[in-house]
Amino acid sequence: MTDFALSPGQGFPDQDWIKLGGKKPPGRAVVRSAGSPRKWDKRAGYGITGAYLVFTGDDLASFEIDVIIWEEEHWTEWLAFAPVLEKPKAGQKPKAIGIMHPLVNRPPWRITSVVVDDVLQFEADDTGEIWLCTIKVTPFKGPAPALSKPTASIPAAGAAVPTAQDAADVKIQALTKEMEGLL
Repeated sequence: MTDFALSPGQGFPDQDWIKLGGKKPPGRAVVRSAGSPRKWDKRAGYGITGAYLVFTGDDLASFEIDVIIWEEEHWTEWLAFAPVLEKPKAGQKPKAIGIMHPLVNRPPWRITSVVVDDVLQFEADDTGEIWLCTIKVTPFKGPAPALSKPTASIPAAGAAVPTAQDAADVKIQALTKEMEGLL
């Protein structure tokens, strides 16, 4: 199967696979609850009904990936895939992992990297033949430029020293400096 393959005659993507860190888990994978939440600042004016909204940026929404396995060889394939989900070793800087799925990589989600929040144990269905493991992830987005706080203020008008324009201004500045020295 090629990445982002269209199902024959259906015109929409084949959605039962995923790649994490370049590896495909065994069996079938289903993504649930991926979103693209936004942050809004609600501002109300004095003496008016209602409010106006100011968009303040993207927010992150955790979502889940269910890996469903049912064949004996899926267990062996899981052991080859599972290292992608390991916690970082002590003292090692954690890294986001790439994610490929025909829907979450597209607009409006545009999710291409995730961090693993949790990996739940496999649970069997009532027949004991189908096993499900839920992987909880959060999209990773690097910091984006934003407006910054001012680091200093403009000096007060009284503290500024004007530049002399002519001989009279030079004389006034000299006398002002002399007077400040006497105080």
